Amino acid sequence: MNYSEKYYSFIDLEKLKSKYFDDRSLISGNFDKIIVIGIGGSSQGSKAINSFLNEDRVIYFDNLNFHFINKTLNSINLEKTGFIFISKSGATSEILTLFDYLVGELENKINISNHFFTITEIKSSPLHDLSVHKSIGIIEHDKDIGGRFSIFSNASMIPGFMFNEKIVTSFFIGAEEGESGDSMALAVEKAKLITGPGLKNINAILVYGDELIETANWLKQLYAESLGKKGEGFMPVVSQMPQDQHSLMQLYIDGPKNIFFEILSMQYRESNFINLTLNNHRDAMFSTLKQQDLTITPLGKIQEFSEKSISTLGEFFYAKMVEVIQLAEILEIDPFTQDAVEIQKNFLK
Repeated sequence: MNYSEKYYSFIDLEKLKSKYFDDRSLISGNFDKIIVIGIGGSSQGSKAINSFLNEDRVIYFDNLNFHFINKTLNSINLEKTGFIFISKSGATSEILTLFDYLVGELENKINISNHFFTITEIKSSPLHDLSVHKSIGIIEHDKDIGGRFSIFSNASMIPGFMFNEKIVTSFFIGAEEGESGDSMALAVEKAKLITGPGLKNINAILVYGDELIETANWLKQLYAESLGKKGEGFMPVVSQMPQDQHSLMQLYIDGPKNIFFEILSMQYRESNFINLTLNNHRDAMFSTLKQQDLTITPLGKIQEFSEKSISTLGEFFYAKMVEVIQLAEILEIDPFTQDAVEIQKNFLK
């Protein structure tokens, strides 16, 4: 199957931008904070956007962490907080657990029908039906767009730009730039690395600039869940630099030669001593990898992001999704499925 055709049939940037502005108005209320209850692709895209923007008014309940959840609930003004539950299927066990818990904790403290919102498919499911029962507003999750590919859909866009709506257009302009890139050349480059002589099966993503950590985590899921099938794929590892230079660099430089590297780097506007030192560490690492003849992708370059330039991020997201889909075609696997994930779900009680 030509998976690119399947992909392009539902990534319509103009349509998605229009839908965002239509659906954003459904989140009513003068909120100072938003809590996003999602997991995996349902939360990672918007988390990457908010982290890039240093936006701390959006908080994520994206794991089953009882102490963090209760500490957060006790430290915020509930009357000024909105809660967005996201699950495409409406049956994600972690989200249903948190929905049940938060309804029980908050139903007698706030009017949840004014504070709770759900993004899910418009069909009968536990989350959809519970939302209807509790008179909670439902925003339709596009049935054709799965979690890790949902970065430009309302599931990521609404929580991602809740407090930064003015820059949404710039984000889509960047995506259009990513659409015009040579993603096939990058896909072929990776295919040769992970299937050819001297096989590489670990991808170390080195991150210089903490605002990019969640972007790297988004990329980790995109690589692992789209390509890890039928014995194919590679293991993505996110390294927060230069911190990890003091724990992993020995292995990276002098360990097994099955590792290839990507470098994500934030370009800060302010040339203070801390930022200059960070750049110095990045350049030293880049030179070391080159000198040791270790592989850097894409095409031996550092991937740079201008601080606060959301168009740069939009371009990166779009280009990476296309690259992964084209790499999947080369490997003859379907990038849109995750059948192995369902195996574990069968054991959940």
